[in-house]
Amino acid sequence: MYPNTFYRVSVKALIQDEEGRVLVVKEDQDAWSLPGGGLEHGEDPVDGVLRELSEELGIRHANVKSIARTKTFYLESIQTWLMWVVYATEIDNDDFTYGDGVTAAAFVDITTLASSNNIFERMVYDVIGNN
Repeated sequence: MYPNTFYRVSVKALIQDEEGRVLVVKEDQDAWSLPGGGLEHGEDPVDGVLRELSEELGIRHANVKSIARTKTFYLESIQTWLMWVVYATEIDNDDFTYGDGVTAAAFVDITTLASSNNIFERMVYDVIGNN
């Protein structure tokens, strides 16, 4: 018998400013995460990134490039696996319009998340800052 191989796949955008800081958002929680979210069944991953950027930040034009990172996590609190597929992405402006649940967005030095007690902030650091 095979072990449970179910993963919730999330597509995320790695957007950096000219100083190398990474765009993060707060959505329905008091923790930073990369912009993006769950990939819909049958959805093209690049289309998923574009949809999520539109829903979360009102971004209508983005250049989604190649996969920058992938990482799987086991979330003990809900006893499930999560897989992030992170795409290098460029945007042409940062005049954001927050969507439902998004309370903040900022470009941050990723090392500030390295010692966070929040699982999602540590996930961002593990994916981006620890490579």
